[in-house]
Amino acid sequence: MAGATIKLEQPPATGEKEKIEQRLKFALTEQRQGVGLVLRGTVAGSAEAFPTETAGAAQQRFPLVRNSVGLSRNLRNNAVYDRRWDWLLAGPADSTTRIQPKAQGQGITFAWESRSATLELVFRPRYYQKHRNFTCFEPWTYQVWKGPVTGYCTWWAYKYDFTQKTLDELTDVFAQKKLPDFGYQYIQLDDTYQIGNGSCPQNWLTWNQKFPGGAEYALKKIKSAGMEGGIWVHRVHRPNDPNVADIGKQHPDWFVKKPDGTLFADGGFYVLNTKNKEAIDGMVRPIYRELKKQGWGYVKIDGAGDLLNAYKNKNCEDHFKKINSTPEESLRDWDRVAREELGKNVYILNCWGVGPGLNVVGLADGCRLAGDGFQPETLANHSSYESVMWRNDPDHCDILGAWLMDEKAKMSVFGSKTPVSVLTVVRPAICSIAGGVLMVSDKVEVYKDDQNLEGMKRSAPVLATVPGQIYDPGHQSDTWWLQEIDRPFEHWSVLSRIQWAKKREKEWKFDLKGVPSQEVKFADLGLEADREYVVFEFWTQKFLGKCTGSFTAPAMDENNGMQVFAIREAREHPWVLSTTRHLSQGGVCLLDEHWDKASNILAGKSKVVGGDPYVLTVHLPAGFKLKTAEISGEKAEAASQAGTVTVRTIPSATRTIEWKMTFTR
Repeated sequence: MAGATIKLEQPPATGEKEKIEQRLKFALTEQRQGVGLVLRGTVAGSAEAFPTETAGAAQQRFPLVRNSVGLSRNLRNNAVYDRRWDWLLAGPADSTTRIQPKAQGQGITFAWESRSATLELVFRPRYYQKHRNFTCFEPWTYQVWKGPVTGYCTWWAYKYDFTQKTLDELTDVFAQKKLPDFGYQYIQLDDTYQIGNGSCPQNWLTWNQKFPGGAEYALKKIKSAGMEGGIWVHRVHRPNDPNVADIGKQHPDWFVKKPDGTLFADGGFYVLNTKNKEAIDGMVRPIYRELKKQGWGYVKIDGAGDLLNAYKNKNCEDHFKKINSTPEESLRDWDRVAREELGKNVYILNCWGVGPGLNVVGLADGCRLAGDGFQPETLANHSSYESVMWRNDPDHCDILGAWLMDEKAKMSVFGSKTPVSVLTVVRPAICSIAGGVLMVSDKVEVYKDDQNLEGMKRSAPVLATVPGQIYDPGHQSDTWWLQEIDRPFEHWSVLSRIQWAKKREKEWKFDLKGVPSQEVKFADLGLEADREYVVFEFWTQKFLGKCTGSFTAPAMDENNGMQVFAIREAREHPWVLSTTRHLSQGGVCLLDEHWDKASNILAGKSKVVGGDPYVLTVHLPAGFKLKTAEISGEKAEAASQAGTVTVRTIPSATRTIEWKMTFTR
């Protein structure tokens, strides 16, 4: 506008304790009605940069937890975070900034546009390390584990009573039910196989009589089911174990001493002096070197909190003064050695909560977020950690466990003729939508019953995500989860609604009470408000129609714990709306999809599981009719409904199929 001038303000960088913050402010020298600023540019980041959202009014209007499989295009994004170098660049929020991925190669660039009467850009270097005070976070030194972490852990179901006989039965059931084909990769043996009661190489590497075949047999059996072996070890050296007691007598300098010269054992265990190279080489290094040699693909290291708390005991203060170090650094030494010996291709889980875990970030691939027992709410409370610092682990997901769920409720799902337990659907599905670790842990007989498996099948594998929010929205937001999925042929959203059970008065029991229908505005989700979308609910296989502006999420009664809506932009021609393989509704199975306008053919490729009915639901715009449907090497059954057509097959094997649908107008 004529006469409008812009001033640039650049206050000096501010911050305390290295929390540097730089700001650029653009403003009109004279405010005029109807006149605003538009800032356009390009942001260049590393290959680990992604768009994200800072806390603002959008979250107040519609609280949810957001993440993305691939790069987000959501309109709630107002920032770019570069994990590689740990910096955050944020612009005005509340849909006044638009960030779109522009080009990829060795790095990623983003088209940036901000519109407002006054514009301010905020740059925060070392965002997680300094501004969020995660002091050990140095992402340029490591990459987050990208593959699925999905499988079975023995602990919650069996505690110390898991045996070789149980392993035989478990692997046979997993193989028979084709759970590895669905994405269950690991079987992790917990505190059940070792001899003795203390952490020393002899105890971990000598198997007890519950496993007469030892490590060699266990690994061979697990691999025969098409899975990888996982193993548990601890950091606690209990002197009531004869082997540990002997080591303490022979090598007292390997352990922390009290000021009077006696070995520290206030918590019931000796504490290793990790600054003593002989101690590390004698007590730690041989364990992980041999586990690597044996062929374990997953190692769970327990007791980070036990060891850290012991180091922080006042009787250890003299020890740390002498060695000029800290309890946190001594804890980190342990995991540093484990990583050196296990290498980069073995998944390491740090176990004992976020606090101790922050001290070994970059050395462990995953962190158990809390204490024993499945705690799904922790996935929302720490959603900004996922695939930035590590993989979030909510602990063993017992699919028949009752915590925060209603153990009486049964919901209808498309894969079962009769309603199934809400627990078996919602519990694994929460891990999947959060992008976290999914390690089930029930008695073997639970998996023999097909009624218990639909939720497990549709939740695995877990797709790796990055946070859609650079803050933790917390438990108050976890009713709604939004996951974007970016593929070369399409970008769509999956919105999940969880009905958390309510605690009975004076009882630790939980009941579903039902929730009313709710209008969901596409703009509140960060989608274009003026576009048409087609919406499909996964568990009921119901098409909710073509919608503009909003759609209505149906009411949920006391026997419905979850809804999962695929939201795709409507096209003028037929296009896949949903698939039955996985609750991402295409994120796992769809490898390709394309439309040929000249021949009216929709074709693509899908990964399917042998024997598992696979259904493609295709949106059918007005005027189109299905003529033929073909699937390579398989029988295809087609059916038409109002606004959709379905093509169903039962694959003869786990493989990639090619499919083709021809339409007339």
